[in-house]
Amino acid sequence: MKTLIQGGYVVGFNGESHEILKDGVVVFENDTISFVGFSYPGPVDKTMDARKKLIIPGFVNTHIHANSNVGDYFLNDPGKTDYFGSNYLTFLTPRKGAKGPQGLEDFRVGGKYTLIHAIKNGSTTIQVYGGGSEGGDAFVDMVGELGLRAYLAPSYRNVNFYYDDGALRYVWNDEIGEKGLRQAVDFIKKHRGRHNGRIQGMLYPRQPDTCTPDILRKTKEAAKELGVGIQIHAAINLIEFHQIISQYGKTPIAFLSDLGFLGPEVILGHCVFLNGHSWTVLPRGDDLKRIADSETSVSHCPFKYAKFGIAMETFDRYLASGVNVSLGTDSFPMDMVNEMRTASLVNRISERDYLAGSYRDVFNAATLGGAKALGRDDLGRLCAGAKADLLIADIAKTDYGAIFDPIKAFIEYGSGRDIETVIIDGKIVVEGGRFLGVDEAELLAKVQEEAERIWGKISEWDVKGRRAEEISPWAFPPRKP
Repeated sequence: MKTLIQGGYVVGFNGESHEILKDGVVVFENDTISFVGFSYPGPVDKTMDARKKLIIPGFVNTHIHANSNVGDYFLNDPGKTDYFGSNYLTFLTPRKGAKGPQGLEDFRVGGKYTLIHAIKNGSTTIQVYGGGSEGGDAFVDMVGELGLRAYLAPSYRNVNFYYDDGALRYVWNDEIGEKGLRQAVDFIKKHRGRHNGRIQGMLYPRQPDTCTPDILRKTKEAAKELGVGIQIHAAINLIEFHQIISQYGKTPIAFLSDLGFLGPEVILGHCVFLNGHSWTVLPRGDDLKRIADSETSVSHCPFKYAKFGIAMETFDRYLASGVNVSLGTDSFPMDMVNEMRTASLVNRISERDYLAGSYRDVFNAATLGGAKALGRDDLGRLCAGAKADLLIADIAKTDYGAIFDPIKAFIEYGSGRDIETVIIDGKIVVEGGRFLGVDEAELLAKVQEEAERIWGKISEWDVKGRRAEEISPWAFPPRKP
């Protein structure tokens, strides 16, 4: 099946960088792009009219959690008193003796909604941190049926958390870390390559402060034996930062570096709190150089951190130091257009330079940066031989006005909602803004029902026994009848 898409603005790839072809065309045959240019002379089986629209490569989202509690804006509400910008430890960790939140008990509701939401907003390749922990084989089947390209495996750690008298306690257990690693390895061996190769594996130890040096070494060895990558949350919050300094006398990045853990196959999730960051108050050190010299990648999730008043310091500095930076969404909204815009704007403020955070750089991070982090030269670009992962966005509307530079306009004024068509592996999964084969209204109703159930149980595990409305008061008080 050979399909031609008539643009529009086509963001092609010339072997070194993206370039824009006005009134360009893209041709793909089955799951592979065969031509990008201005005129295709051969016959095709199908033509898609995308004139005046923007045709771009699918985004490579290098960090999401498909088991997040639905209503994630509630848990990430910046109006709540947080614990060192560590919302998940503050509001998801139970008090001693209580059972913590289980999220959506049926991954076919929460997980499915999360993934559909991400795909509709342009993510065609996704790293699901901890993906498979809930549903196992059935979760993989669901991901495959959605048409997604995903890197999956259950995450693991050596620690459980609870609150005792208002203080966060670490409970160490070597056995759960060893068991978790074995389960992740078995999961990858079983599922890697399924669904036309769209399912791949990656090892996901949780954080440096939740994993022993031994389990991190074994993770590195297992990744080498399997031929897969690793992602770990690192330099993620001040709790982790000070815990590692207290235990090992060095920053989380220096700890991982000295352990021999860093490398081209490793992605550091978030990686914000390095030496020299204004929140760490630790001016000396070489964290950024260690990351760059080891060719380790970073998954930057700017919007979530911006909500806490935290910024990477800075996106431009990481790039200038030679660090490969990709973009992820982490939590809701899983809108990569929003992440690109936030990465740019927050960086300008951090640099105090309105020329910083170029749209070229953030678009590269959302496409080529993610592909490089995964070791893939067939993703994040539109060129012959690349996978047929494409997005068609409608930018010919009053939300945009006159278009001079389509990429700048898309990032400046757009959102994932402007994406009308999503093609993954040569198959249309979103058309006319609707996810094919899914009753979105029915799914959304189930999501609301489950979220309200979760919110209603918060007092059962909250360290202070607070109700949802006490933890996160409404912006305006609700009026009662």
